[in-house]
Amino acid sequence: MKNEKSPRSRAVRIFFSDPWSVAATAVLLLLVLACFVLPFFLKYSYLDTDFTIKLQGPSAEHPLGTDLLGRDMVARLAYGGRFTLGITALATVIAAVIGGVLGLLSGYWGGRLDFYVMRVVDALSSIPSLFLAIVMECALGWGQGNFVYGLAIAAIAPFAKIVRAAALDVAGNEYIEASRALGASGLQVMRRHVLHNVLPVFIIQIVNCLADTLIICTILGYMQVGINPPTPEWGNLFHLGKDYIRSIPRLTFLPVAAIVLTTVSLNIVGNGLRDSLSTTGGDR
Repeated sequence: MKNEKSPRSRAVRIFFSDPWSVAATAVLLLLVLACFVLPFFLKYSYLDTDFTIKLQGPSAEHPLGTDLLGRDMVARLAYGGRFTLGITALATVIAAVIGGVLGLLSGYWGGRLDFYVMRVVDALSSIPSLFLAIVMECALGWGQGNFVYGLAIAAIAPFAKIVRAAALDVAGNEYIEASRALGASGLQVMRRHVLHNVLPVFIIQIVNCLADTLIICTILGYMQVGINPPTPEWGNLFHLGKDYIRSIPRLTFLPVAAIVLTTVSLNIVGNGLRDSLSTTGGDR
């Protein structure tokens, strides 16, 4: 009965009672396994070229066929997903850590710290993510994936604003004042009470950021920014296949399907987390 009454148990139960959330989570796990584990068991690398079998259709040797240079499409998609998802995750983690800390400190302590932090956050919000990513790639070295820092910087502002709003909502409650009166330090109050209540919106924002960053990452790949061939990435695989969209549509369909499937699954998981974690909103 104790577990049944806990907010965490209710949130988990609600999330896994939704078949769409469960299905989307399973799809994401399969995609991650396919991208990060499958390459170790493949016969071919994404660099293996054989012009004698270029643009070959699906077969027992190449289940998804080959591309215009005779490279195995399974390997290309798996390794491409590793780069795409890796960049997306790295940018999101950087943004979550920096934005989360800034938002938490700003919302809890307020005053001048809040004023200056929010001015910086507002400035970051005014810069388009795509533009900032391209600028960082140009400034730090073209074709080396440095756009990830631009994506991370652009994603800091939403994290900071959401966490700040949640921290402000919690900081004014009576139990916070009671904790201070009992001698708890600012860091103790933040760790025991503020951080606990900010966590639900923070987790939801992480999932939303992953979906948004994935889209921008693949757009940059399609524009041939950051990850240059022959290194695969879902965006540049889409770009390379576009010239054959009428004659050999699978070259375009496969990377697009991976992008859409991942993004839709992330959005469904985000909605499921929002619905389930909202049950803890009143628990302190």
